[in-house]
Amino acid sequence: MDFSNVQIAAIVTILMLIHLIIGLPLFIVLAVGSISLITLSGAYSLSSLSTTLFASLDSWALLAMPLFILAGEIISRGRIARDLVGLGEALVGWIKGGLGMATIFGCFFFAGTSGSSSADTATIGKIMVSALKHRGYDKAYAASLAASGGILGVTVPPSIIFIIYGVATGTSVGDLFIAGVIPGFLIAFGLCISNYIVCSIGTWGASDRTPFSPINALSAIWKARYGFGAPVVILGGIYSGFFTPTEAAAVAVFYVFVIELLIVREIRFQDLFDIFLAASKTTGILAPIIAFSILFSEALAVLRVPEALVETFTAFETGFPISVVMIVALLLIVGCLLEPMAAILVIMPILYPIGNQLGFDPVHFGVFVVATLSVGFITPPVGINLFAAAAVSGEPFMRIAYRALPAFVALILICFVIAFSPSMILWFR
Repeated sequence: MDFSNVQIAAIVTILMLIHLIIGLPLFIVLAVGSISLITLSGAYSLSSLSTTLFASLDSWALLAMPLFILAGEIISRGRIARDLVGLGEALVGWIKGGLGMATIFGCFFFAGTSGSSSADTATIGKIMVSALKHRGYDKAYAASLAASGGILGVTVPPSIIFIIYGVATGTSVGDLFIAGVIPGFLIAFGLCISNYIVCSIGTWGASDRTPFSPINALSAIWKARYGFGAPVVILGGIYSGFFTPTEAAAVAVFYVFVIELLIVREIRFQDLFDIFLAASKTTGILAPIIAFSILFSEALAVLRVPEALVETFTAFETGFPISVVMIVALLLIVGCLLEPMAAILVIMPILYPIGNQLGFDPVHFGVFVVATLSVGFITPPVGINLFAAAAVSGEPFMRIAYRALPAFVALILICFVIAFSPSMILWFR
């Protein structure tokens, strides 16, 4: 019995999802799936496999990823993160549930230098979970605040996932960075509203209300000045034309290195080996995932699977609003099963043409897709931020996931706002 290319791709994809569910490492799933697809379909010769894999990583834009990972490692071990959390508390600590909001704003400010959701969650969680518990918050809920706030690490620039999306689709990484600023504010605001409602209904947050002090706020802003410097240097340098996004990543590493090692002296030279080792391990995990994801994407493109799916999708003639709802549902399902970075590489060859067909601008579509996929960071069974929050809090994974439900609802609503507001996302054009 002969199978069409689309049927072969569907069978391989289903088997890949099954392998993920049973716990095989992601890079092995992608490797086996890619090679199976190429072998079964005859997309191209396996003799070119090594050159294809090498070419997928031989990218100037992709070089920004390990550099931003390194910058995040340096910051997470230094003083900048604590000063940014202090700023959040000074600005919103006077509101009911203010310490919870300070956690979210701490994630927002830290996201401007880390580019990683898990680093955001772990770093801010280490600082805030115990403080929140001391102020009367349920510990699992406190951990869920760090987990949901950590999502800002992939929407606020510089975002590693924006880099991956830009490489996968040929979209300007610089434009994606600047387009992520307003959605980042929206997500932070939505999470703060969610926290306020939770604290108003229950008893949490009542004891953390302190009078607002302009002097304390100005003092906190001054202390956090080094944390503001990194995103200003990164975005300012990109849009003034001084350097590319990849060069900006190198500048970010140099900036945080000088600040933490030589100015505030929170990091010692003896710590550098552990910092570089941790950043290398993270990069080493991501590199084969990216390589085999791109190989899988290229095989799908050669077999014209994306075009066939676009034709099927557009044949429904459901209109733009229903199509957006369908895309959100698809992304939420994928986000539950795949880490968003890998999901971008696996599904964009299929989804990107659909976005073009619906009239999305590539930058707007990228922000919408990344924001929606990022909800998967707080949804089982993958939920990387939930694992990070569980690690720093000692609370069970599923208990944190349950406490994150209000944030989940808020994030879904914000994703629809992003989808239907292109002018707000593309304000800089």
